[in-house]
Amino acid sequence: MAPVHDCLVVGAGLSGLMAARQLHRAGFSVQVFEARPRVGGRMWGRTLPSGAWIDFGGQWVGNTHRRFRALLEEYGARRFPSPAHGATVLCFDGRRFEFRGFFQGFPEGDAPAVSPEEWQDAMAAWSRLSALAAQLSSLPPMDHPSLSAWDAQLFSDWIRENTRTAFGSWYFSYMVRAVGYLGPAEPHEVSLLHVLLGQRFAPQADHPEAELIHGGAGQIPHRIADELGRRLHLDCPVHRVEYSTESLTLESAMGRFAGRFAILALPPRLMDQISFSPALPLPRQLVQRHMKMGRCAKILVSYERPFWRNRGLAGIGIGNLPWIELCADSSDPEQVVGILAVFVAGERYTRWATLTDEARRLALLEDLATYFGPEARAPLSYDEVDWPADPWTRGAFAGYLPPGVWSTSGSALAEPVGPLHWAGTESAPEWPGFFEGALAAAEKAADAVATRLSNLGRLPQ
Repeated sequence: MAPVHDCLVVGAGLSGLMAARQLHRAGFSVQVFEARPRVGGRMWGRTLPSGAWIDFGGQWVGNTHRRFRALLEEYGARRFPSPAHGATVLCFDGRRFEFRGFFQGFPEGDAPAVSPEEWQDAMAAWSRLSALAAQLSSLPPMDHPSLSAWDAQLFSDWIRENTRTAFGSWYFSYMVRAVGYLGPAEPHEVSLLHVLLGQRFAPQADHPEAELIHGGAGQIPHRIADELGRRLHLDCPVHRVEYSTESLTLESAMGRFAGRFAILALPPRLMDQISFSPALPLPRQLVQRHMKMGRCAKILVSYERPFWRNRGLAGIGIGNLPWIELCADSSDPEQVVGILAVFVAGERYTRWATLTDEARRLALLEDLATYFGPEARAPLSYDEVDWPADPWTRGAFAGYLPPGVWSTSGSALAEPVGPLHWAGTESAPEWPGFFEGALAAAEKAADAVATRLSNLGRLPQ
């Protein structure tokens, strides 16, 4: 007779691995199933021939990411401040500005030398957005009288009503595409409520990109996987889940597995690859059906040295260029090589993805040359990660809910269904879309499963 495991975990990204590790360390029996031939999900990287590392997925550590910082310390992974010495470059409508300040949603230092009218327009609208976000008290949102109205309003409409200049309009469009909450998305694809949730529960004001990790974030999933050992099954997609108050069975590429509880640590959009019997409740179905993954490719470009620093530049480029709205210096100070992390998002990604390999490369290098000078056209290496084309991810950084879904079904993102619990960064109560969110969701799901196992009289072994 096949054993009945305490918990079956679907997905070996950071959230699934940590939920499994927490239960394993508590003495419960776990099995982890991953469709890919590797662990890590969106936390993945490699070492270049030069010896420098690159992260294909997430890479940054925030000042208030206490869980993630503790995990790095546990594994002895050293952090360093994100390179930011020198001037940030802003390119807007053919104008190029260099300034020393933090631009992404929480202005600090000097402002770029756009006209006073343009900057005041953006900052006045920013104050109004921040005041609305401060009214939200929980994620998912359930307790504000304006929820339905905010969720019914396209963010593009809010931008049009609250800005007067082309720069002010672009400033908020850039925010939701390049550094926005979950997504990234175009302003017409999300509601005002969606953006307010991001400003409240994953705020740029807390500097979530404050630090990087020597050796890259991609090293961490392998450390966790080593502890789980043979409890982890790769190349093993789960096709079907049968559940009731009395039993739970997963059908996978390795056969059927029985468990008392399950934690599904996948982006909700990927749940359509699993059939559930009985069918999930309608709110959960709606969340899974309507959540979309952000359209974003990440490109890592390396150079023999971080040449931009000789020009007094920080390696941070922002602007409404044809392809690149955001790029950032990701160079390790213990390496000679210079690394730029480049993002192509939203409708720019859709156009860029139709180009030939060489045309995509040349297009991005030309934008980098506009930001940092002609030396950007001669990289040492060039690596593209087309996240929307990955069948086991379908996009990056994370998933987003379209207008009307947050206020009606958003609570289903984390609400258990019988023996089924949900993890993954999209279901996090704080910092969704970040590593910290993945860990918060894992902790919440594992705590709930451990409590339920104890209530059943199932004691850790």
